[in-house]
Amino acid sequence: MARLDTSGYTPVLIIGDAEWLSLRAVAMGGRMPKGRVARRLQRSGILDDQGIMPSAAPALHGVAGATRHLDVYRFEPTRPGRRAEAWIGPQRATIVKHEPDGYHVYGLDECEVPSAFAQLLDVQPRHNIDLGPRILPPSVYSFIDSGDLDALTEELARLARQLDRGGEPGQLGGPTPLTDGFASGQWTLSLISTSVPRDGGWEVVGSMTTLSVPECLYELAPKSVAEALDAGAPPEVVAQKATSNLPEELFLEHMTSLELWARVSPWFFAS
Repeated sequence: MARLDTSGYTPVLIIGDAEWLSLRAVAMGGRMPKGRVARRLQRSGILDDQGIMPSAAPALHGVAGATRHLDVYRFEPTRPGRRAEAWIGPQRATIVKHEPDGYHVYGLDECEVPSAFAQLLDVQPRHNIDLGPRILPPSVYSFIDSGDLDALTEELARLARQLDRGGEPGQLGGPTPLTDGFASGQWTLSLISTSVPRDGGWEVVGSMTTLSVPECLYELAPKSVAEALDAGAPPEVVAQKATSNLPEELFLEHMTSLELWARVSPWFFAS
């Protein structure tokens, strides 16, 4: 499966999960892989007996000195989910895009990371019409947590039917832009997180979940987390509530695309 594409301005490695894990370990000073993984990487011109080939090395320069990891998923009912990761160092970053034919791994200068993720972040212009609802049931939390996109799509459509009882638009029992988006499948869910090295591993130090329809963008937060933030609870208390695996209601906090970009933009650069 592994192959090296050098036709563009920067080399791109197209590899599977096992190859990526092995290459990442080698780039960080670990042992050379053996067996079938090693043979695939050697046949593709990515590895030789000494290590990573010079023709493939620019794709992996960000891994060795990475001080930040960024991970972004984007889900829409009308198209396959998209995911990209970045291993970001002080000067170079390694981008890993999850594509149908494997991981596409390539390198960028650190300053180019924002442009690589702009298409995944939900920052399009909007009218920002916010007419609710403000709370989603625990079932939505469960489907997001399990990654069951089909069940989530059905649940949001069911919720729209439940809330829209034929009333006037924007009034109780009437449609809103949010319920219209749920009913028609015109919504986008994004999961964004960033980690830094700590104690020999990687620790999540920031995360966001956003949900949007064409007219409006929201941040989703478990109700306990939203209440803790509103009450001014210390960060460790908020973090403790955020790690709970118990399904609960989700609070929708209206935000603008500019606010989203301002929140995540520090995550594009080395810590």
